[in-house]
Amino acid sequence: MANFPIVSPSDLSERRRQRRRQRRLRAIQAFWRFFVVVALTGGSIWLIKSPLWIVQSAEQIDVEGNELLSAERVRSLLPIRYPKPLWAIQPDTLAQHLEAGGPIAQATITRHLLPPGLHVQIQERRPVAIAQSYQPLDPSASTISQSGLLDATGAWIPLEDYSRLSSSMELPKLTVLGMRESDREQWEAIYAELQHFQSTAQHPVQISELDWQQPGNLILKTELGAVHLGLYRSSERLAAQLQALNQMRNLPEGFEATQIEYIDLQRPEYPSLQMR
Repeated sequence: MANFPIVSPSDLSERRRQRRRQRRLRAIQAFWRFFVVVALTGGSIWLIKSPLWIVQSAEQIDVEGNELLSAERVRSLLPIRYPKPLWAIQPDTLAQHLEAGGPIAQATITRHLLPPGLHVQIQERRPVAIAQSYQPLDPSASTISQSGLLDATGAWIPLEDYSRLSSSMELPKLTVLGMRESDREQWEAIYAELQHFQSTAQHPVQISELDWQQPGNLILKTELGAVHLGLYRSSERLAAQLQALNQMRNLPEGFEATQIEYIDLQRPEYPSLQMR
């Protein structure tokens, strides 16, 4: 038969007191945990709703990287209704809105707590041409008849976005007529080739206008007059046409520029003059 230890009444009483102390200690710990959670939650709510963490106006938005656009113009492009709690502002969504169209190519937006506000870092689109009669890709949209601007990628920029340009900054000297949004890829290649021609050719013919209004016939306005290039096919073909154009700077004896209707370079290996 097993021998069980004999527990005295005093030992039993001591054990009961220890258990009561442990229960009280656990109750106190649970109370303080609850108190801390409530305090932290209440403090967080207070901090969130506190005026210290609210963007009260656009003046709390710092703008960096702008050269052509004023800081006020960049701020006006942000769809924020003031006052706005800092926690409710979604920087990535705002950046995507800025990049969706207009004068900003890239944007990065971050929140800062002290002082509360936003930091906007942008990369502007550099206008390289004036666009007239631009035709959007949406067939239901009407032709944009007012003047706008194009960057090197063919992105159309409302002229009013640069209405606050410094008086020392000139508008682009190249004008593009009748460009369609579907021509953006061609425009990017054409503009790159024009830039290469202007920078590498010796005494290049100056080009002031690119007319896309006639389907299948790209027309240049140059210092020598109108130049018909026909349908754009490739950068290599355009380079050959521009080279042929430069070789025609000195007209044959007996020809005057006023007698020429246009220069036909649709076949650059056999350039011809259409007389008036």
